[in-house]
Amino acid sequence: MTRSPQRLRWAVNGARAFDVSTPAIHTVLAEIDRVMRTAQFRADVPRDDPDAQRVYRRGSVLGDVLIGGSGLSAITTRIGPLSVHGVVVVWVGERGPDSARVIVSLVAGSHIGGDFIDAVEEAFRLLRSRGVAMEDAGWSRAADVDRTSPANPRRAAELGLI
Repeated sequence: MTRSPQRLRWAVNGARAFDVSTPAIHTVLAEIDRVMRTAQFRADVPRDDPDAQRVYRRGSVLGDVLIGGSGLSAITTRIGPLSVHGVVVVWVGERGPDSARVIVSLVAGSHIGGDFIDAVEEAFRLLRSRGVAMEDAGWSRAADVDRTSPANPRRAAELGLI
């Protein structure tokens, strides 16, 4: 599951998994909220799946089609891919009696993979610096996340999150 974030940056949608103590979950989710807003994602309420703790969106499908299909994609390298569609799902599941697994997954929008990875790495770094004990499971492709989790792109699509 441990892959280099540089390799995932532009090639595929990535996912970062780590384990935290149950009392630290609120702190972790608050930090993820902060870095996602900084990376221009807006929070969205998960619709039907109670396991998707958070859903973040950036851009729109229409903006993605217009920019990607019109030859204007070069502009996004200069002004940033703010209109390019992207969806991030945060899943939290019980790992043991006192710990939980957190997966932050870019389920749509490989064009913004670099911004997503930078944001998640920043959250991870800040949480560690604040003394939040985390066991890092590393980076993987979002498609390699457990198929039943909303952090998997296919499951997210089935749930209408994308």
